[in-house]
Amino acid sequence: MVIRLGVIGLGHWGPNYVRNFGYLSDRAKIVAVSDLNPRSFAKLASPTPGAVFYRDWQEMLAKEDLDAVIISTPAKTHFKIARICLLKNKHVLVEKPLALKVKEAKGLLTLAKSRRKILMVGHTFLYNLSVRKVKEYIDKGRIGRIYYMQAVRTHLGLIRDDVDAAWDLATHDVAIFNYLIGAEPQSVVACGGEYLKAGKKDAAFITLFYPAGILGNIQVSWIDSNKVRQIVVVGSKSRVVFNDLDSLEPVRVYKKGVSVERPVKDFGEFKLLLRDGDIISPKIEPREPLSLVCEHFIDCIKSRRRPITDGASGLAVVRVMCAIEKSMKNRGRLIKI
Repeated sequence: MVIRLGVIGLGHWGPNYVRNFGYLSDRAKIVAVSDLNPRSFAKLASPTPGAVFYRDWQEMLAKEDLDAVIISTPAKTHFKIARICLLKNKHVLVEKPLALKVKEAKGLLTLAKSRRKILMVGHTFLYNLSVRKVKEYIDKGRIGRIYYMQAVRTHLGLIRDDVDAAWDLATHDVAIFNYLIGAEPQSVVACGGEYLKAGKKDAAFITLFYPAGILGNIQVSWIDSNKVRQIVVVGSKSRVVFNDLDSLEPVRVYKKGVSVERPVKDFGEFKLLLRDGDIISPKIEPREPLSLVCEHFIDCIKSRRRPITDGASGLAVVRVMCAIEKSMKNRGRLIKI
């Protein structure tokens, strides 16, 4: 059975979905695409043979016999489009974030469950093989006890109109942190600055408080001339760095750490155990994460398997992002999640 797909949104990210699903022609076929700009379709003529173009996505849903829909539109439209697609009994892959409100995200989960449809969120970094390698090191205990995680995601430009820098960039890191340690933060403190346009924060500093005393720190910015895409995990045995801009050595493991040597009764017995070891760069298979996203979506539809980035994980990210937004509006107040 070949899954019949429709793609809504051919802006910044949509063409990448079209290209990657084009490689899966034996399992899936893009039969229709929709975008407000007709010129966007001309660029996709080669990888979408026979696909019909629509300016109105609701007309596409009404006229085409689709099994599933990929939604790559501005974040503020995700809830409305995903809801209508689910109501029309389509499996849905929606770009991050799932929605901009917790109530809306919960509604989509409930609807997908009642319709028995796959609801998957495009948190692409969870399909990045480098991130999965870091997860492997954590799960095997090679990092030891996790102390904290740090993420920096900065660049100059690509400023969006629909959401601020936190919703645009920090959603990636919240999803990664939750995935790496298999937990959700319990509270958050965040502050942001409005330098280019009043009412929209283009830089933010975020601290997440996870169970077991694990801290998560995120720095995002649209206005920093130094482009950085880095995740650091610091533990008692080692420190692991994922640098998304380093194509040769995206993951480095620094086998250096510090921990308390043994339980102590008083300060006089307090001793630290310092570890000093090698720096390791594990081999990472060069696979495009989005291609794995597309393959996983098709596999989940056919096998009725729960996606790695299902609606529940998407809701967890939305819950955190709404708390971040509330903390920033209250000048860094601690917000429980």
